[in-house]
Amino acid sequence: MSKLKIASLALLLAGAAALPVQADDDRRRVGGEAAQAEGGKGPWREDRREERREDRGERREDRRDWRAERRDDRGDWREDRRDDRRERVADRREDRREWRDDRRDDRRDWRAERRDDRRDWRDDRRDRNRDWDRDRVAYRHDYRHDYRGDWRDDRREWRQVRYARHRDHRWDRWYWAPQYRYSAPSRYYYPRGYGYRAWHVGHRLPSPFYARHYWVDYNYYRLPPPPYGYHWVRVDRDVVLVAIGTGLILDVFYGLFN
Repeated sequence: MSKLKIASLALLLAGAAALPVQADDDRRRVGGEAAQAEGGKGPWREDRREERREDRGERREDRRDWRAERRDDRGDWREDRRDDRRERVADRREDRREWRDDRRDDRRDWRAERRDDRRDWRDDRRDRNRDWDRDRVAYRHDYRHDYRGDWRDDRREWRQVRYARHRDHRWDRWYWAPQYRYSAPSRYYYPRGYGYRAWHVGHRLPSPFYARHYWVDYNYYRLPPPPYGYHWVRVDRDVVLVAIGTGLILDVFYGLFN
């Protein structure tokens, strides 16, 4: 028994002494393999670093070239823009000069035409005044002779006409009440050579005053019906009942129109 125990203890001691040696061998083997692996990767990393440096250098060069080209393009664009501005300014100045010249010419033409129009208007006015003076003188002469020489015949003719004015609250004798006045249908224009005058019953109205466009619709204004051969005629704001054949005034309403 003792021999067996001694042999077992000897084996255990031998095994314990052999374990550190084996561990050192394993460490050396693993360390050698790792060193071998690192020694294989070293050149690859250097190549990769070199390629990266070259790529960075090329990228820097490309950026420098791109920036230089961009500067050149900007310079050309600015120069073209300056040229365009100069051309626009020059065109605008030229257009302004032409516009001013045209405006001066137009003003000269307009002033010349205005002078001619004024001369023509003055000549026409002188002619109208001369004609009006002649017509006025002739009218006064004819009126005086006709009125003084024929007033008795006109009075006989007026008495022979069958005309009766009915009574109405819209007028008082020969004056139309202001609250019953009518708006004028149009602007009144006196016959050429004549002007305003208050006409009375028994006067002889000149023929231009009772032209057809001066006639008044007595039904519309509810005037007394005119006898045969007579018509109501507008004279400015008044209406007169006149004989178409002789111009004798048979009746009159003052202020029929506003």
